[in-house]
Amino acid sequence: MQAKLIISFDHLNEPDFLTKSGTIVSSVTTNINYPEPWLTQVPNLTALALALKDYETAYHDAINKDVIKVGLRDNRRVTLTNMLKQLAPYFELIAQGSIAKLETTGYDLRNDLTHTSGVDPLPAPADFQLSRSALPCIVDVKVSRLEGAGSYEVQLTELDPLIEANWKHVLSSTTATHIQLDNLISKKTYWVRVRAIGTNGAGVWTEPLSIVAL
Repeated sequence: MQAKLIISFDHLNEPDFLTKSGTIVSSVTTNINYPEPWLTQVPNLTALALALKDYETAYHDAINKDVIKVGLRDNRRVTLTNMLKQLAPYFELIAQGSIAKLETTGYDLRNDLTHTSGVDPLPAPADFQLSRSALPCIVDVKVSRLEGAGSYEVQLTELDPLIEANWKHVLSSTTATHIQLDNLISKKTYWVRVRAIGTNGAGVWTEPLSIVAL
């Protein structure tokens, strides 16, 4: 049975699509199994990374549900999705049926072909910091870049951080810096935590930090 990458991204919600696409781009960057230059018939890595950055920017811009910005986000998602779908057959061709090579792409594999790699999850990102932005009701989040991370997930709670059900997904980011939490309520205390997402899934959460929004 031929090894296949899963390219049905349409069922993913926006945060999950951002996480998955970020994982793929990170995984194929300087991947020894898929050295550049790639075939001219498929998008190159530079174009792929730019499409991801454009989508991530549009994703954050559309958080306020502005109709025009949501439309731009959706268009950029289509562009990025098409690139990821075009690249999958190329990666399959290069892999020549090697599941081990395909697993390094960041794509999901068909369930009946995957196996447990035994690789530990990514550790919690180091140097986790929160700071108040110069603008009101905005908090800046920063961690050190973690090797193997395709993206970073940020969760937030205003309640007891020791209760897991209180945590809510806020955003996913392909960068470890320049992460911003906006539309917060002035004078309210927030707890924040971050984890890295890699080819083996979600990593370990940072210890939560608290901050009072201005």
